[in-house]
Amino acid sequence: MRIGYGLRGQASDVATEAAWARDLGLDALSTSEVAYDPFLPLALGAATSGEMRLETHIAVAFARSPMVTANAAHYLHQVCGGRFVLGLGTQIKPHITRRFDMPWSSRPAAQMRDYIQALHAIWADWNDGVLLDFRSEHYNHTLMTDMFRPGRMPTAPEVHLAAVGPVMTRLAGELADGLIPHAFSTPEFFREVTLPALQEGLERSGRERSSVVVHCPGFVLLTGDGGPSDDEVLALRRQIAFYGSTPAYGDVLRRRGLDDLHEQLHRLSVTKDPERWARMGDLVDDEVLGAFAVVGTPPEVADELVRRYGGEIDQVHVTPPVGTTRDDIDGFRRRLS
Repeated sequence: MRIGYGLRGQASDVATEAAWARDLGLDALSTSEVAYDPFLPLALGAATSGEMRLETHIAVAFARSPMVTANAAHYLHQVCGGRFVLGLGTQIKPHITRRFDMPWSSRPAAQMRDYIQALHAIWADWNDGVLLDFRSEHYNHTLMTDMFRPGRMPTAPEVHLAAVGPVMTRLAGELADGLIPHAFSTPEFFREVTLPALQEGLERSGRERSSVVVHCPGFVLLTGDGGPSDDEVLALRRQIAFYGSTPAYGDVLRRRGLDDLHEQLHRLSVTKDPERWARMGDLVDDEVLGAFAVVGTPPEVADELVRRYGGEIDQVHVTPPVGTTRDDIDGFRRRLS
């Protein structure tokens, strides 16, 4: 079981933060494409990360061309000695078209298939001498000269794919090295939708379950013995409400019989009410919070994750509370395993 840590500090803190995670014995250092570029902080943290894997968790694929992503990933793979993992996600249409000003396909899973295959074709040119000649519905990469080829690596980065619904999950099972279920997931959704779709994808490609790293779904909050602060719980409620308002994620709530909650959240999210995000968070009661989040001390969280997911997950991302020791993390890992 791998335990990862997501960077959360400012740029000036990255090296110190990476060293702290390294000294705790954590296995992976990750970034998310939220307020900052996901690749640059990992470059800053590489020098103090020890043997940790460096992971984008996730980078928005459709915000950049496969060539741009392949180059950034290849460089980080070189910087950390072959320990970089490229986690990719699609984002939703409004962000791709209105925030990033990039085109949106009516078939995002098909576009992602082309994207991943394009990455592998580019890396095969750089690492294995296979002349670049990739042509597909969404991407065409047919030009590469010696001047633009970076230094070879013995391996290409692993590609882990974020997914919510069964179509993208099947694609992860078919083509990716890892599956990153969305945090907006319940144990029921994971068992009833995610795992069967993953297995279908694996069978399509003739691969075994061990071929794919499955990240932990849901929200995980480690606390000290005093439990979470009010602010931490409030932040979780609002995050769950934010995702629950998105039509693309509505099926997760509907499968739990929470159709009305999804409709209420969505209606509020599209109003101009300046307090809408706070009001939306108020709609997430303790039962809904408990369905999406595991909150507690490291032993409590480890036991609950085992109860919910058994041996079906391979990696979990946590933010250890202040005062956590390496012994605490070692104990957490043993209970998870």
